[in-house]
Amino acid sequence: MKRSLILWLALVHAGPSLAVDEAAVGIKVHRQSGVNFVTGGTGDEAQAFAEIAARYPVHVRFTVGGAPVAEKGVHIRVLDVKGDALVEADAGGPLFYVNPPSGRWTFEATWNGQTLAQTKDLTGRRYLEVSFDFKSN
Repeated sequence: MKRSLILWLALVHAGPSLAVDEAAVGIKVHRQSGVNFVTGGTGDEAQAFAEIAARYPVHVRFTVGGAPVAEKGVHIRVLDVKGDALVEADAGGPLFYVNPPSGRWTFEATWNGQTLAQTKDLTGRRYLEVSFDFKSN
């Protein structure tokens, strides 16, 4: 019992030092409208994105015919209920992680002339997975 308590205390106090910093894993953090987001996820970056995923409550994935988008070219917009853009960016790969405040958000993605949109509610400590599967030409 004493050993478990010591281990628990060590983990509690080490918690912040165990957090993975985006810069430490080579991912650039972008900021718009007071909101952080990261984009990429190709090749070796996929593991780095897995390590930082808990910092971002919204995970957007882009695929073409079911396969991850391996190139840049997806334009993503995160819109509030009024239709105003909170974030507007060009994705650097198949993953786009963002941390908007709680609320109703519309995620709009455009690739190769196709625009897809989904509206989701982000509440509390919940995580959202948003997937866009574009048709290949």
